[in-house]
Amino acid sequence: MIKRNTFLFLLLLTSAWPVFAGDTIRVMHYNLLYYDMNTSWCTSVNNNVTEKDSYLKTITSYYKPDIFTVNEMNGSVSSVDRIIENVLNDDGSTNYKRANYAGSYLVNMLYYNTNRLALKSQTYILTSPRITDVYRLYYKSDDLAKGDTIFVTCIVTHLKAGSGSSEAATRAQAALQIMSHIDKYNVDDNILFMGDFNVYTSAEEAFQSFITPTPSGVQIFDPIDAVGSWNNNSYYAPYHTQSTHTSGDCHSGGGMDDRFDFILSSKSILEGSSRTNYVKDSYWAYGQDGNRFNQSLISPSNTTLPSHVLNALYNMSDHLPVTLKLYVDANPLMGSDVNISNSGNIRVKNPIDNSILLWSKSDKAEYVEIMVTNLLGSVMIRENLTLYPNEKCSFGAAQLPSGIYIITVKGKSISFISKIIKR
Repeated sequence: MIKRNTFLFLLLLTSAWPVFAGDTIRVMHYNLLYYDMNTSWCTSVNNNVTEKDSYLKTITSYYKPDIFTVNEMNGSVSSVDRIIENVLNDDGSTNYKRANYAGSYLVNMLYYNTNRLALKSQTYILTSPRITDVYRLYYKSDDLAKGDTIFVTCIVTHLKAGSGSSEAATRAQAALQIMSHIDKYNVDDNILFMGDFNVYTSAEEAFQSFITPTPSGVQIFDPIDAVGSWNNNSYYAPYHTQSTHTSGDCHSGGGMDDRFDFILSSKSILEGSSRTNYVKDSYWAYGQDGNRFNQSLISPSNTTLPSHVLNALYNMSDHLPVTLKLYVDANPLMGSDVNISNSGNIRVKNPIDNSILLWSKSDKAEYVEIMVTNLLGSVMIRENLTLYPNEKCSFGAAQLPSGIYIITVKGKSISFISKIIKR
């Protein structure tokens, strides 16, 4: 009788809740270091792709990017698909999709969370030595029914490596082509410009082209305004992204002493004038604490992330990912048949499909245990993760048969229980 009464009480818990305005989009850019590509120095032994999948899954499952762009991926369908299959959707979910790739040998790629975003279009710029990709995404807002939404253009490039004048000239030429494309095709409003730029100082001609207004007035900015001479300069240690190793064979050595990897943005994102706003202080060379100058990522001791994530970053690549967050001023698309179960500071999308979507309205991050049980009390899903304020979190539920379940979320200051329905 007690169990029946408890169940009836839980059925009454679910009620409609007005969806709050706004959402947070997590962005990550990462040089994957010859992903699924063998060379004489990066081989199947010292850069094994199966091991890289495991490292990358650890990294992305911890950060949970909604926009994930990469450099140095092998240009083949099987290579670009294996990150979907073995990393991003490996838990049985289906919410991550990819764009198409252009070029051959080493290519760029964009992956995105379809719970929040859709790919409107893509094109490319014939830069040398690698093609630059231009992806236009839109936010899946309830404004779509009115023919309105928010667009973000992601420009992903991988400029020529090398410290010589000829390499710098090649980078400068590519930069001019990219900015000319922005001007010619009227690419404006919300722009994220990301990649491995391989520049050594902001005075370099390529970087100056990026931050100089085009004839039509479009200008790209460094969100953290850390322009300067980054190479081998301890003052910029908090922003260095390469190298995670002091020595290596596939991985470059030398320790952390270069800022090669960037996410730059348009003025509209910094000011929030087009319904998308950079979240202050969210830009981060992921895992960088500023104490790495000419040292490795893991020595001296690094406490910025859990040790298993830091070790994955160390083994995955000789670059660090770069991350930031965007606040979009729009309601997420939930559908007319969707309610929001709520209790205290937790909201859960309900019914669910192949993933469970929840978010915290708390004013601080909190580590929680999440359990999904069937009506007999058997645990079907157990997750331990960190919930961040006003940021949605999703995890796979494809393994659940259709039916009614109970979800509980427990943390230091969070105690949540609700019915959810699997369609």
